[in-house]
Amino acid sequence: MTLSMWQGAEQEFATGSLPIELFDALGSKGVFVHKPDDGIPRAFLRNGGLCYIHSNLFEVCTPECRTPMEVVAYDKACEAYARLASWSFEERTGQRIHFYKTNLARDPKGEVPYTTVGSHENYLVERSSYLDNLDLLIPYMILRQVFVGAGGYVDGKYMVSPRTIFPKKIFSETSTDYPILSTRDESHAGEKYTRAHIVNGEGARSDYTTFLKHGVTTYVLKAIEMGYLESVPEIAEPINSNREISLNLEGDWTIPLKAGGEMGVIDYINAYYLDPIERLFYAEASSEEDRRALSEVKWVLDKLEQGLIESLDTSIEWVIKKKLAENVGAYNLEGGMKKGEARTTLLNQYMAVTDPLFDELVEERKVKALISEKVVEKSFLNPPVDSRGVLRVALAGEFRDSIKSISWAYIKLQPKIRYQPIEFNELDGWTAKKVNGVMDQVRSYL
Repeated sequence: MTLSMWQGAEQEFATGSLPIELFDALGSKGVFVHKPDDGIPRAFLRNGGLCYIHSNLFEVCTPECRTPMEVVAYDKACEAYARLASWSFEERTGQRIHFYKTNLARDPKGEVPYTTVGSHENYLVERSSYLDNLDLLIPYMILRQVFVGAGGYVDGKYMVSPRTIFPKKIFSETSTDYPILSTRDESHAGEKYTRAHIVNGEGARSDYTTFLKHGVTTYVLKAIEMGYLESVPEIAEPINSNREISLNLEGDWTIPLKAGGEMGVIDYINAYYLDPIERLFYAEASSEEDRRALSEVKWVLDKLEQGLIESLDTSIEWVIKKKLAENVGAYNLEGGMKKGEARTTLLNQYMAVTDPLFDELVEERKVKALISEKVVEKSFLNPPVDSRGVLRVALAGEFRDSIKSISWAYIKLQPKIRYQPIEFNELDGWTAKKVNGVMDQVRSYL
C-alpha cells in the first residue's frame, strides 16, 4: 500500500479589478487547451490545470497530483500562470495589475470589513472511511495552523492564520459558511471516492509551508483511512479555539477539551496525530519524500515547543511574514508612510506573485526554497506523468473542434456527434496505452 494520495490546490488571486480581462489576456498567450463556447470564463490549461473566474476572483487550479511535493511544484506553476496573465494584460493595455496570493482582502463594496480570498485543498479519499470519521479531522484542522498558518494583519493585529476570522460552522456544504470542513460531495472520481475539500485554507508563498500542509494532511487522512487513527479528544468550542490560537504569537498554545481540562497544542498534535502517522509509516511503504515531510514537521513542532519561533523565520509562512513586518524599516519603501501602512505594503509585496520581493528573499536565503525554476517550468508546461491531466490535454489537442466541453472526469462531444458524455473517472495508471484507448474510443465516433 502506497502513502501517495491524489490531491490538488485551487488558488484564488486577488487582483482588485478586471478579472475577466486578465483571463482573456492569459488566453491570448496560447496556454488554454480548451475554452467552452458558452461565454463562461473557464479554461483548461496546457499543464492539465484549470483557470476560471469565480465571484470576481481570478482562480487557478493545479491538475491532479500524486504527492505533496508535486502539489508544491504545480502550485508554483499556478503563480507563473498568474504572472503571465499580468504581463500579457500590461502588453495589451499598458496597465499593470498585481496578483496577490493573499488570504483576505478589504471588501470592495464596503458591506463587511473583509472578504475572503484563499486556497482550497482537495484530497481524494475513500468515501466510507472518510465520511464515518469526520470528527477525527476537526482538531487537526484547527491545530495545524501553528505550522501551516499564512500569517497577516486583521484590524491591526497580527494573526497566525487570518482566515480563522471567517468560519461560521464546523461542517457545511455552503462555501459562504467558510466551514472547517466542507461536506460538498463532488469527487470527480466515481462513487467509491469522495473529496476531502478544505475551503478555508490559506495560500502560502513558502514552498516549505505548502509541503508540510499537504504532506501532514495526506498522512492524517491515510492514518484515518487505514485504521491507525481511531479516536481523538474533542475540543471544546472549536471555532473560538481556532481564533484564540491564531491570536497567540508566543507559542504557548493550549486548547480546552470537551471532557474537561486543557491540553497543549503541540502535545495534542504529537500524541493524537504524529504518533498514528509514525505507526502508519512503520507498517506501510513510505517514500523518501514522505519520511522527509514527517521529519521536517517534527523539527518544526520541536522548535515551537521550545519557544524558538524565530528559528522558523525562513521556513514557516506566518513566521516569515511576522519577521518581515517587525523589520519593515530595513526595506526601502516610499517615504511618509506610517508604520502600520508600511507593514501592510511590505506584506502585500511579499504576497504579490508579480512583485520581485519574494524571489529576492529566496536568493538571499531568507526564505527556504524546495522547488527549482526548472521544475516549475516543467510543471507549467506539462501535466503530471501518467495522470488524468495527460488525457485531457491530449483530447483537447486532437479533437478541439469536436469537443463541446471538458470537465475533470469527462468530455462532451458536439451533440451531432454524440450526446452522452465520455467518462474517465479513474485517476490511476494513465499510461500512453490507456490514454490511446480513450483516444481511439473518441475517434470511433467521428
